[in-house]
Amino acid sequence: MVPMIDSHLHGIEAVPDNYSDYGELKRMVSCVAKADEWDRQLAIDDPRMIKSYGIHPWYAEDWTLENKKRLFDILTNDPAAQVGEIGMDNKRGQILGQTMVFIQQLDLAEHFNRVVSVHDIGCEKMVLESLRGRKLKAIILHSYGSDSYLKPYSELECYFSISPRLLSRSDIRVKRLMDAIPEDRLLLETDSPNCGKEFSGMRDFAERLGNIIGRPADELLSLAEQNLGRIFG
Repeated sequence: MVPMIDSHLHGIEAVPDNYSDYGELKRMVSCVAKADEWDRQLAIDDPRMIKSYGIHPWYAEDWTLENKKRLFDILTNDPAAQVGEIGMDNKRGQILGQTMVFIQQLDLAEHFNRVVSVHDIGCEKMVLESLRGRKLKAIILHSYGSDSYLKPYSELECYFSISPRLLSRSDIRVKRLMDAIPEDRLLLETDSPNCGKEFSGMRDFAERLGNIIGRPADELLSLAEQNLGRIFG
């Protein structure tokens, strides 16, 4: 059986019933959205889980001096802790406030040389400029779907994490995006528990994606597992 990974989920939430092969995952990257979720994630005891901590752009108002210090302390005390889900979103919230919160969390990730999981809706140019010139362990672009910015993100050695949401697009658009993603930068995720209406498991997702682009599901699963291993060792 080919090892499976999930490069972005929310482990503090209940596993949805349609995630049939959750128990088969080799590794998963668990992100949080708000500061009041950090303690719940800290308490999870699952050796497969790579834990990330941060403030989602929807909750930028959570970013206080107290929470900034708390995140600093978490990263200090746990060398395996990463940073996420952070980013920007022009569909919800105030961009000015989100930008400040995003940059300050990137500063912490850079200081500790950690991986960042980035949420980006409609703010590709601003996110790109915020990432340029930084020395980060790795950048995972959560639920990626932008054809236009794939090349400049590739130049920053970002990893492109594909979620089942992509399957809502036409097969032509899915194939065009997938063909453009470098093989050594491809990751697969669910964003569990927000997996998408037709999601029934990671292997099923890989099979459906593979059918569209003409590649075996096991090949996609293996690539994603190898790439996540390259990030985290």
